[in-house]
Amino acid sequence: MRRLLLLVFALLLSARATAAETTLELATGEWPPYVSQSLPQGGAFAQIVRQAFLRAGYQVHFSYLSWPQDEAQLRMGKAVAALPYRPTPERLKEFDFSPPLMRTSSFLFYHKPHMPHPPQSFQSLDALRGYRVAIQLGYWYIPLFQQHKLNTLLTSDEVNALRQLQLGRLDLAPMSLERGWYLIHKVLPGRENEFGYIPTPLDKETPLGLMFSRSYPQAARIREDFARALEQMEKDGSLKAIYQRNFPEVTPPR
Repeated sequence: MRRLLLLVFALLLSARATAAETTLELATGEWPPYVSQSLPQGGAFAQIVRQAFLRAGYQVHFSYLSWPQDEAQLRMGKAVAALPYRPTPERLKEFDFSPPLMRTSSFLFYHKPHMPHPPQSFQSLDALRGYRVAIQLGYWYIPLFQQHKLNTLLTSDEVNALRQLQLGRLDLAPMSLERGWYLIHKVLPGRENEFGYIPTPLDKETPLGLMFSRSYPQAARIREDFARALEQMEKDGSLKAIYQRNFPEVTPPR
């Protein structure tokens, strides 16, 4: 009986060691502050994913590619998952998704010295027609702003939009809270207190998670292992802790 128990114990240790030695290929791209090679431990998403997979018994390797290349890696089964992605009807035809790692929305940032009395909220974007609003080509909000006939001004990117706010050439600039505060810290350090945002979100919260391949070996089982580990992280508070450590200005965490 003792020998049998020792054999079972040895097999369990062997199985755990094998799982721990399994390295999964993950595809991602540069999207600070969510994920980037230049951020500590790869940013919030990389930290969450690495910890969840470690709990599930896997090591991970990140490849930083373009977003189209990420999807190609999944189709060919060369990566088990790509991150971060939002589930859309088109993507759900080809890929499976994890539970959300984070939810994010876009808000309108402003520069306090040039707008000491900003709108505290709004029921409709029609209320913002008197303001100059930054836009960048290709962003989702352009049709929405056009529908409400806002006074929009094209900027080259979100960094330029923040600089135009600071110069008083624009009044409002749409960004996610995480992205907005990250760029303010990076581009205008020491001036964080000069900026604020209108607390009414422009869109519904967008879930962002792992997009899983259907061609990678045992992808379905790996996805289930990841989901269980992520649920544990949510219950024990470690998921919230990672978010707050990376985005201390954004409360409550999403």
